[in-house]
Order: sequence, then structure tokens, then C-alpha cells
Amino acid sequence: MRHLLKRFSNLWSVHSSPSQTKPDSDKIPDASPPKRRPKDALRKKFLESYTLENGRGLEIGPFCRPVFRRESYPNMLYADVKSEDFLKRLVRKGDIYREEDIVPLDYVLGTQHLDAVVAHETLDFVFCAHVLEHVPDMISSLKGIERVLKPGGLFLCFYPDRRFTYDIDRPTTTLSQLETRHQLRITRPASDTVLEHFTFNRKVDAGKVWANHNDAVGERRFTAEQAQEFALQATRSYVDVHCNVFSDSEFSDMIETLGAAGHISLRVDRMVPTRAPFNEFHVALRKP
Repeated sequence: MRHLLKRFSNLWSVHSSPSQTKPDSDKIPDASPPKRRPKDALRKKFLESYTLENGRGLEIGPFCRPVFRRESYPNMLYADVKSEDFLKRLVRKGDIYREEDIVPLDYVLGTQHLDAVVAHETLDFVFCAHVLEHVPDMISSLKGIERVLKPGGLFLCFYPDRRFTYDIDRPTTTLSQLETRHQLRITRPASDTVLEHFTFNRKVDAGKVWANHNDAVGERRFTAEQAQEFALQATRSYVDVHCNVFSDSEFSDMIETLGAAGHISLRVDRMVPTRAPFNEFHVALRKP
């Protein structure tokens, strides 16, 4: 078991960021050279529904493949939870990425939220892709994003739909869970979240789920013993998992609920639901 834990902890124990390796449907694409993927057209259409080129924006977790490049968005800033030196060491461990492709960072967040390092009400938009689901305290994260946005500013997000990822068996994250994490101001996933992530984790083919194929969902990828080992590890160190698990409609409902509860004033400005054969939805939240 020790060798299994060491093997899998190398994959999971780093802090949440698009700069880390993730399995299967949430895996980071090859960074160089950039390749056009079928879902890129949907992403592009969504982002181009807003006029962002001259705005001051910030992308969280650009790693080697920023969605917003400074050639087209000259006022763009970049942030990650890890330093460039860490990202370079990460790149050197594998053969997929190149050090020269790493985007120079303007901010290193560590365990802080955006409002701790970025001046308040200075940004027209904030963007992240497959990041928010990893954040241990989503309410604090959304509050931080809201504070750095100008009035009328946008938070744009690509988010994995639990129905078409390895979260397919997991229950939807509840308001009670989000509020408890926020009250405790946690900075790493709690052991019960880690246990749930690995207990329910399955290999999933999103396209086959859409097509109702019998082999769309594979067996669970970790034994109960392995899941418990990861949960124990989470009491000592950071284990990177999906903390916030939603479908497209569930995410919209949760944003509305958080607003009604007085946690945030961000509201859904636009939601592009998950479409076949993909596993993500696109959402824009606007600050009043």
C-alpha cells in the first residue's frame, strides 16, 4: 500500500492549478505546439460574446497555454498558486511541456485569494478554466474575485460538469458544505472531501455517456483502502481533488443561493450548458 500511496500522491498532492497533472477527462492538454480541439470553437464563441480585448483582465492558472494571450489582450495579467520556479521544476519532471512555454506570472497566490494580492476594483474581468472546482473554500474565492472586479466586471469560467467526468457518481456539493469550509477558512481539501473524491472516482468517456453507450463508465479506479489512505494523507498535507462538484444547472442554482444567503453579489450573466460530446459548461458571472 505504501508504494501505491507514494505513486498516487505524486499525482494528486500538489496545490490546485491548471499547471498540475490531472487524470483523463480533466487532463491538461499538450502545451506546445497548441492544437485546435473540437471544444475550442465553443469556448471561442462564448468568450467572443463579450468585448474583452481592451479590458484589464486576469487569468488564473495559465501555465503553458493561456486562453487569453497578450498578443490579443495587451492588458492581461496572470496568476497561479505556484511560483514560476515550481512550474519549471514540474515541467522538467516530464516530457510534455517546455520551460519556455510557461507564462510569466504577475501574481503568485499561494494559499491566498485574489483580493489579498490584487488591488480592489481594478479588473474588468477574471478568467479561469477547470480551476474553481479544486478550490477548498469556494465562497472565499468568489468573494476575492468579486472584490477585485470593477462594478459591472465579469468572472468567466470553464467548469467540468460532474455528469460527464470522473465525478459522475459523486453527490452534488451542498450549501452546508460550502458554508462550513468558509467558516473554517480551510486552505486545503478536508479529509472527507478527499475520501469522497477517491471513493467515487471512475474512468468516464463523456462522448459515450452522451450517446448512452453501455461502456461509457468504467469501474471505480481506487479501492476503499486507497481512498482511506488519501483521506489520512489529507490531514497532513495538500491532496488535490475536486472539492466543488456541480452540473451546469446546479452551479447556476448554487450561485443564486450564495447570493440569497448574502455571501456574494455576483450573478449569472450567461450560462452555456454542457453540450454533447463534451464535459464542461461555460459561465459568466457579473458584479453589479
